[in-house]
Amino acid sequence: MSHSRAKLNAYGRRLLCERIQSGFPVRVAARMVGISHARAYIIWQRYLAEGETAFELRSSRPHRSPRRTRAQLERRIERARRRRRWGPLRLSWLLGIARSTIYAVLRRLGLSHRRVFRIPLPPTRRYERETPGDLLHIDTKKLGRIPVGGGKRVWEIKRTGRSKPGWDYLHVAVDDRSRVPYVERLLGDDVVSCARFTERALHFFADRGVRVRQVMTDNAMSYRHGRLFQEVLARHGIEHVHIPAYTPRWNGKAEAFIGILLREWAYARPYVDNRARAIALPAFVHHYTHRRPHGELGGLTPMQRLIADVNNVRGQHS
Repeated sequence: MSHSRAKLNAYGRRLLCERIQSGFPVRVAARMVGISHARAYIIWQRYLAEGETAFELRSSRPHRSPRRTRAQLERRIERARRRRRWGPLRLSWLLGIARSTIYAVLRRLGLSHRRVFRIPLPPTRRYERETPGDLLHIDTKKLGRIPVGGGKRVWEIKRTGRSKPGWDYLHVAVDDRSRVPYVERLLGDDVVSCARFTERALHFFADRGVRVRQVMTDNAMSYRHGRLFQEVLARHGIEHVHIPAYTPRWNGKAEAFIGILLREWAYARPYVDNRARAIALPAFVHHYTHRRPHGELGGLTPMQRLIADVNNVRGQHS
């Protein structure tokens, strides 16, 4: 049978027939290609009857399957699977059919995986503001502190009942146009911490010739209902943009930068304690801003993009 799991591919079957045609006995030709003489006779006879089409790939499925599950029962299993999205075991209790039968039917119909029923996400819509400061992405990340001696010692602390190392809160602000980040490691993500971080981030970008016009955050209480945070934005004349619920991809530039922080700084190497990791943070942010090429910027660093855009805004075109 010339199916996908056959021992010989199309070239091997053609070689077998050519050797038989040249005068080799069928048994000898079969041994030369490593198959049984019975299979070699089948391939040879099919070649004599069908010609070149005998080498084409074909299904190994039999023409008749007398013991196959009835079509009516298959439709019943399919309806129950689509309606309830249960697995074979629970469907067997519901339908009174053997679990193995239900699994075989679902696999044949392509419904054996749960991912078939996933609701597809809307297509990704990429955007980028034209001027630095048009939009500033702000977000926070809760990060466990490292106890003295390394991260694995946290389990010893839990067993012995000693004080737990606690948490660090990374606050990040990323310019939408240039991807220049501003990062601080604080003790909390309450409204006071968020407001003071935002104030310092605005001054950081102002010192580099960037006036922020909009700030995008998620719907955390400190951002959405924090009075101090809203006062900071109002004092600087900045519009607050909220992302829709359960759509963190809207704030994707901050989310992506946090992922880079985790991979290339927080978990990049083992640290002896939390202080060692904290000391490495400014160096990494400087490297990211001034040295690390950015894929979405065509190989430029964020600071190179920022300097070029700020100079163009001032009329200093190169």
